Amino acid sequence: MKKSFSIVMFSVILIVLISFTWISDLYMPVNIKKAYEKETRSFDGKPGSNYWQNSADYNIQLDFEPQTRIISGSEKITYYNNSPGKLTEIVFHLFPNLYKKGNIRDFEIELADESEGVMITEMAVNGKKINVSSNDNSLEYEHTSLKLYLQEPLPSGGELNINISWYYQLNENSHMRTGVVDSSSFFMAYFFPRIAVYDDIDGWNDFKYMGDTEFYNDFGNFDVSITVPQNFIIWATGILQNPEQVLTKKYLKRYQKAFTSNEIISIIDSTECTKNNITKQNTKNTWKFKASNVTDFAFASSDHYLWDATSLIVDKETGRRVLIDAAYNKHSKDFYQVVDIARQATELMSYQIPGIPFPFPQITVFNGLDAMEYPMMVNNISENDINETIKVTTHEILHSYLPFYMGINETKYAWMDEGFTSFAEHLILCQLISPEKAGFYFLEDYKKHAGYDIDAPIFTNSEYLKRPTYTYNSYPKPAGFFLTLKDVLGDDKFKEVLHEFMHRWNGKHPTPYDFFFTLNNTSGQNLDWLIKPWFYEFGYVDIAIKQVSQNKGKYKIIIEKKGHYPAAVHLKTIFVDGSVETITENASVWKNGNLDYFIEKNSLKKIKSVELLDPSLLDADMSNNIIKY
Repeated sequence: MKKSFSIVMFSVILIVLISFTWISDLYMPVNIKKAYEKETRSFDGKPGSNYWQNSADYNIQLDFEPQTRIISGSEKITYYNNSPGKLTEIVFHLFPNLYKKGNIRDFEIELADESEGVMITEMAVNGKKINVSSNDNSLEYEHTSLKLYLQEPLPSGGELNINISWYYQLNENSHMRTGVVDSSSFFMAYFFPRIAVYDDIDGWNDFKYMGDTEFYNDFGNFDVSITVPQNFIIWATGILQNPEQVLTKKYLKRYQKAFTSNEIISIIDSTECTKNNITKQNTKNTWKFKASNVTDFAFASSDHYLWDATSLIVDKETGRRVLIDAAYNKHSKDFYQVVDIARQATELMSYQIPGIPFPFPQITVFNGLDAMEYPMMVNNISENDINETIKVTTHEILHSYLPFYMGINETKYAWMDEGFTSFAEHLILCQLISPEKAGFYFLEDYKKHAGYDIDAPIFTNSEYLKRPTYTYNSYPKPAGFFLTLKDVLGDDKFKEVLHEFMHRWNGKHPTPYDFFFTLNNTSGQNLDWLIKPWFYEFGYVDIAIKQVSQNKGKYKIIIEKKGHYPAAVHLKTIFVDGSVETITENASVWKNGNLDYFIEKNSLKKIKSVELLDPSLLDADMSNNIIKY
C-alpha cells in the first residue's frame, strides 16, 4: 500500500515538475506574472479561478447631419465593476481626438481636418451633474483620453450610471479608418466616448491612439438609434430593429427575404439607388440597432449606394443563419461580386478554418475608406484586381474571430489577431484563388528585411513599434509561425488546440501566455522549443542545403538551419531518370537545438537537382535552397 502511494505521489510530483518546466522556459513580464500569482489566469491556459473582467452597456441616441458632418449624441453608460477592488476614477477613450489640434499622430493629416475634437456638453454620474468646463478638477483630458475622478469610489461588484452628451465634426479628407467617403457617403467609427478597459494585467488601459496601432475594448451590449435625413440608409453593427419604420414596402420586402435566402437579393440595384423612394419620406428617419456582447459599434451611411444581401446556414446542427450584405458605389465594379465572395469565405470559416460557426448574426461589407474590421462591419475600398478584393474581404471578415470573438489587446499584441487572420486567410485563399496567390500581407517586403536590425522579436509590444517593424511582427511573421505550428501538430490536433483556446477565451481577454499555455496543455506537448525562438528571440527563417554527396549506392544530404527559427524541411530530389522523391519533416527536427539535419538514403539513381521548398512562406534566402548538377 505504501509503495503504491509513493508511486502515485511521485507521478503527481513529476507531472507538476513537467508542467512547471513547460512554463518556466518562457520569459514572462512582471505585470503578467502578477496575474498568475493572483490566479486570475492559470498555467494550464484556462481563465484562473479568480478571473474577472469589467463591462459596460451603451444606450446611444445619435444624430448625424451629412451637410455639416456634425455627429452629435447622448449616451447612457452602465458600467459594471467586477474587479476585486474599488475604482476611484473612470478612463474614457475619445478616439476622434486623433484629429484634435495639437495632438501627435503616426501619420500626417490635412490641415483642414484638424478640429476641436470631441466637445462634451453635459455629463452626469448616477444622476449628479458634472461641471464639464475645463476648470473642473473632476475631469482631466490627455490626448485621446479623458479621466473622470469619482466623488465616491465605485466598489467591487458595483455599477455606475453615466450620462454624456457630446458632438464633433467628422473628418473630410484625411482618412484613418473613419470619415467622408464621398459627398453623401460616410463611415463612422470610434465616434462615441467609451470607457477604457480596466483589466487584471495593467489596470486602466489608457493608451494614446495615434492612428497606427489598433484597439482593446471590453464586451458589452449596444442599443443605438441613429437619426439621419430622408433617403439616407444606415448599415451598422447589430441587427436593425425597425426596418418597417425606415424602409418603404418594396425594399422592406427584399430586405426581409434576404434573411432566409441562399440566393443573392438585390435590395437596391443600379437603376434604383438615386430614386429617393427607398426610405420612408419623413424629414428624418431614426434607424435602431441592437448588438449583444460585442466590443465595438460602427456604422455607415449613404443616399446613393447599391445594396446586395444573402444569408447562409453557419451551423448545421441548429440551422442558424447569418445575414451577409454589401453596400457600395455603383462605379465600384468589384463590389458587384463582394456578397458572393463574402458568402463563400464565411462558409469556409464556419466549416473549415477556424471551423467554428460564424459568431455573429450578420456581417456587412461597406465600400468605404480603408481595409478595417469592426464587429459585424467591414470598411473596404474598391480594388482593380478581383483577387485582391477576395483577399481583403476574407481577411477583414476573419477578424470576427480575433479580436471580436475573443477580446484581444491589439494595442500590445497585434500579432494575435493579425497573425492568425493572415494565416487563416491564406488557407481560405488557397481554395478561393490559388496557393500561388495566397501569400500574407507585407510578406515580400518582410523577406527583403528579414534578419536586419529592424526585424524585432514578435513578442515586442506593438504599441511601441513603428512601420515597417509593426507590420512585419503583426502579419507575415506570426502567420508563418501558425503554418509551422499546424505542420508540427497535424491538422486534427491543431484544430483541437485552436478550438479549445477559442472556447476557453470566447468573450474574454486572452494574452499570448493564455494561448501558449493552452497550446502546451491541449497538445500534450512541451512546445516551448518552437514558441521561444519565434516570439522572444531575434531571428528569421532560413533553411538551406548545406551539402549533397552520393557514393556507393547511397546519397547524403545535410540541411542547415541558418536563420535561427525552426521551420519545416520539405525536400524535393529530382533524379536524372526523371523520377522525383519528396521528403517532408516538420520543424521538430530542430527541437534539440541542432543546426544540421542529415538525410541518408539508399539509391543507385544519379541526382539531377535537390530543392528545399518553403512551407512557412518566410524563408529569407531562397538562393541556398537548390543545388543542380
